[in-house]
Amino acid sequence: MIVDAFRSEWVKLRRTTLVLGVFGGLAAAASFFVVLLFSQAAAVGPGTADLPSLQVLAQPNGLIHGVNRVVVLLGIVAFGVAAFQIASEYSLGTLRQLLVRQPRRRILLTGKYLGVITFIVAAVVAASLIAGGVAVIMAHVRHVPVGAWFSGTGVKDLTEALGELLLAVVGFATLGMAVGLFLRSAVFAVIVGLAYLIAIENIVGRVLPSLNRWLPGQLLLGVGQGGNATTTFPRALLVSAIYLAGVALLAANTFRRRDVTA
Repeated sequence: MIVDAFRSEWVKLRRTTLVLGVFGGLAAAASFFVVLLFSQAAAVGPGTADLPSLQVLAQPNGLIHGVNRVVVLLGIVAFGVAAFQIASEYSLGTLRQLLVRQPRRRILLTGKYLGVITFIVAAVVAASLIAGGVAVIMAHVRHVPVGAWFSGTGVKDLTEALGELLLAVVGFATLGMAVGLFLRSAVFAVIVGLAYLIAIENIVGRVLPSLNRWLPGQLLLGVGQGGNATTTFPRALLVSAIYLAGVALLAANTFRRRDVTA
């Protein structure tokens, strides 16, 4: 059953070191970013593309500026965790034992995928809540009124932004699991994937800017930001979904057909 495979994956995911590392690391990184955002912001004016002013942060959609700027960080973490979790089953030789207990590979893979996705989503939600609390504290420190954040418009905008962020994170995690299945080496999968997302896409985008509209990492960034200068949200969501569906089907087929010898 998928539920059994899901629960078995969570037995591995809820290790203290992993929970503290991922949940604590994301919360600390997001909170640190919020502190920098408020401490470096100018008091008045429109601010810049990279750093909004306190006047802008006081608006109903003020918190969205923080959400949009952590998409890359959260996406990279999601990719790395997902790639490592699936590839480590090959590296540590545990996949064979899992298949003895659950020989139906599609069920096992689906349960593992759902386990990793829910773990990462839970970590992002927890980090968002903690960072939101830090934002309220920093707003009081910098004398920024926060009433507009909790208005109907503010809550709606923030909910939409968090929904878009979670969609992007799920996309990065799906891509990470696919790379982990293809490469079967935890360290190699993480290094290759992050090198592509951080370095290769940036280089290609600078040399051929028109390709940014088609690069998977940039498209997922557009999803997480609700659209940006590179692409609109509907287009980013549609093209990303097509990419991820193709990659997921190919990875699942590879997992189903490949022999496991260790």
